[in-house]
Amino acid sequence: MRNWETTLRRASYRGVAFWVDAEDFNSGKRLAIHEYAGGRQSYIEEMGLRTSSVEVTAYLVGDAADIEALVLQAACQAAGPGLMMLPIDGASLAYVEDFRRMREKDRSGYVAFGFRAIPVNNTVGASIGIGDVMLAVATGIASAASGFSRLF
Repeated sequence: MRNWETTLRRASYRGVAFWVDAEDFNSGKRLAIHEYAGGRQSYIEEMGLRTSSVEVTAYLVGDAADIEALVLQAACQAAGPGLMMLPIDGASLAYVEDFRRMREKDRSGYVAFGFRAIPVNNTVGASIGIGDVMLAVATGIASAASGFSRLF
């Protein structure tokens, strides 16, 4: 029997590590349903895949959670796609479309993040290649560094 707690890897975006409380992957097909007056059958036209997305509820915990939250915020705001690792998925390049940072008065040392990521590749089981990694590094590190430097 698999021990899920020990085999799930820590998540990251642009190299910034975080823990995942929940993730919700959304995908599907784009369908045009043609219904005809007086008809008893519809014509369903398949128009390709919908753009996939994943909603992630992440958290940072510990004495440095506030600083780590600023670094994750800078990574989310950096231009271009970044390399995303989630506990049960392989690596993928993704854009962070929107995010929110949450802190509660009675939970010192705990910062939660919610974000929606849009994978660059919409194909199921797609893996990234060295070109994808080079693109992520070239576009992401400079943007993340400049975003982080504005915080201090």
